[in-house]
Amino acid sequence: MVYFFFIAFVTSPIEPIASSSNDPLPYFDGVMTPNYKLQKITRIGLNKLLGPESIELDKEGNIYTGLNDGRIMKITVSGDLVELARTGERLPQCGQEEFEDQCGRPLGLKLDHDEQNLIICDAYFGLLNLNMHTFKLTTLISSDIGIDGHAFKFVNDLTISKSGIIYFTDSSWKWNRRDFPYLILEGGGQGRVISYDKKSGETKVLLHGLFFANGIELSPDEDFLLVCETSANRIVRYYLSGKKEGIYDLFADNLPGFPDNIKASQQGGYWIGLSSARKWPFSFLDFVGPYPRIRSVLSKILPKHMFNGFVKKYGLIIKLDYYGDIIKSLHDPDGTSISFVSEVKEDLKNKVLYLGSFKNNFLGKYRLDEEDLQEE
Repeated sequence: MVYFFFIAFVTSPIEPIASSSNDPLPYFDGVMTPNYKLQKITRIGLNKLLGPESIELDKEGNIYTGLNDGRIMKITVSGDLVELARTGERLPQCGQEEFEDQCGRPLGLKLDHDEQNLIICDAYFGLLNLNMHTFKLTTLISSDIGIDGHAFKFVNDLTISKSGIIYFTDSSWKWNRRDFPYLILEGGGQGRVISYDKKSGETKVLLHGLFFANGIELSPDEDFLLVCETSANRIVRYYLSGKKEGIYDLFADNLPGFPDNIKASQQGGYWIGLSSARKWPFSFLDFVGPYPRIRSVLSKILPKHMFNGFVKKYGLIIKLDYYGDIIKSLHDPDGTSISFVSEVKEDLKNKVLYLGSFKNNFLGKYRLDEEDLQEE
C-alpha cells in the first residue's frame, strides 16, 4: 500500500517526453558485423587514470586527459603520469560524483594551434584555459555567467578553428553531469552549441534545442560543425559558411550506439566513440522511449546509478565517411577489455588509436593493423 502511494503521489524528478523515432534497431551485419578487435587493446595507467573522458596529443606525442577527480594529466612519451592542474578543489572525496561540483569534472580538451594553451571544458566550471608554460589555469567563461542569462549546467566538448574560434557544447540547461541518467530518461532538446572568440570575448549561441549535445568537430574546410546528440542516437551538421550558413541538417541517424565524442581522422572521415551499443532485437532505452509514464515511474523508484545496469557492456567505435555512412567498426562484444568508449584519438604516425572513457580506470591503446589502415 505504501509502495503504491509512493508511485502515485511522489513527484518524479523528470518531465519525460515521448520519443518520436520509429527507426528499427540497427542490425549488426555488413560493416557492423561484430569482431573482437578491441579486445587487443593495452591499458595505459590502469587504476591511475580514472574516467579519462577526452584525449589530446601534442606534436611530440605526449598525451593529455582529464580525470573524474578534477585533475588534468599529461602522459609523457616515456609513460610517466604528470599532474598539470586541477579544475576544482583538492578534497579527499574527489572522484565521487556527489563532489564533482567542488572538485571539477574536466571533459573535452584541446590544444590551440600553436600549443601554447590547453582549452578545457569542465562540466561544472565552464570553459577554462591552461597555459602550457606556466600551467596557470584561468576561466574563459564561467558556468555561473553562461550566456544570454542562462547558466551553463553541463559544458561538455569543444573544437577550435584555425582562426582561434572555440566551438563548444553545453549538454543541458537543466541537468548537470552527475544527473545525466535523468537527462537521457527525460528526453527533450536542452542542449546548445556555443561559439567563443577568445580575442574579442564575443560569445554566441549557434544552435539550441539539441538532445544531449555532446561531441563536436569541425569539417576539414571548417565550413560546418558536426555535433553528436547522444540521446537521439544521431549527429547533426551546422553550416558555418556558404549558401547554407546558419542552417543545420542531419548528418548521420539511427547510429548503432549512443554517440559521445567525434574526432576527425587523418585519413578522412570521423571516428566516433559509442558509450554503449544499440542493436536488434532489444535496447532498453529504445524500448521505454515511447512511454513517458514508465520513465517517470522508473526515475522515482530507482537511484540514478542503477540505470547503468540496464545498458549492456559493449565496446564499440565506428568510423564515418564524409557522407555520414559507417565505413569501419571495431568491437569488444563482451566488454571484457573495454566498454563505455567516449572518444577515439587517432595517431597515424604511430598507427595507434587512443580510447577515452568517462567510466573506465585506464586509457585504451589500440594498435591499427593493415586492414584498419586500408582506405575505403
